[in-house]
Amino acid sequence: MTELKALCMKCRNAENKPTMQVMKNLKVEEKNGRFSAKGQCSVCGGNQFKFMSKVDAEKMK
Repeated sequence: MTELKALCMKCRNAENKPTMQVMKNLKVEEKNGRFSAKGQCSVCGGNQFKFMSKVDAEKMK
């Protein structure tokens, strides 16, 4: 599986903006024709979610 980055709402920078973190425990799902990835932040362990295209979802499986 390749590495996937998503915004983590708990990990913030000095300007209080969310930062991109690597997602671990990744699960790719399809619901109503839309593909998404769910996982945990590798830094703080918070939940992460990201919509993705069908092509990207099939690469991640």
